[in-house]
Amino acid sequence: IVVQVTDEYVFLDVGCKSEGRIPLAEFNGNEPEAGEKVQVFLVKKFGRNGPEISKTKADAKRLWKDISAAFKAKTPVSGVIRSCTKGGFDVDLGGNIHAFLPISQTDTQKVENQESFVGLKSEFLIDRLYLDSKANVVVNRRRLLEDHINEKRDAFFKNTQIGDTVKGVVKSFTSFGAFIDLGGFDGLLHINDMSWGHVTRPKDFVKKGQEIELKVIRLDPE
Repeated sequence: IVVQVTDEYVFLDVGCKSEGRIPLAEFNGNEPEAGEKVQVFLVKKFGRNGPEISKTKADAKRLWKDISAAFKAKTPVSGVIRSCTKGGFDVDLGGNIHAFLPISQTDTQKVENQESFVGLKSEFLIDRLYLDSKANVVVNRRRLLEDHINEKRDAFFKNTQIGDTVKGVVKSFTSFGAFIDLGGFDGLLHINDMSWGHVTRPKDFVKKGQEIELKVIRLDPE
């Protein structure tokens, strides 16, 4: 139970003869109030300044249980991409637990600018979880994104009829038209359907990144 909060420490009653203290920094900006209950890890019952306790270790222990459960259930966990590493990224899962994200499993598209992903908060699936001298976690963001795209595509074909108007973003060009991003999957805007007049260059009629409205004229789920 929190007894007192100072500029540097949080003092807690953990049922020992004297109070324990934790650096305020371990609370990551979520400053507790006097009387609040906090889960801590008892490192040593009799330390130099009373009982030695840690909130970071308690968070890590609790989070490790959550991560193990997510791995077994194949459910996503939240994390923040903190830095670039050789062949991928370092992902902070909280509680001082870090995971490796291979660059090939970062996005559905090829990663051109690795630095642009640093600081990204996202969800990840856990690919591998094992223990040797320390905990090792390998995560996957691409598979999760692909699952979401498949769900969106299935919903699109289920709910969209020929003649419906939809919105999309111009993604890329070919000699016979443009591919339109409809939410992670592409539709084809044929060169003959860009204008009533003759079209020689698709780029003259739509721009990459432009959001446009289109009418669905053909659907082929297969």
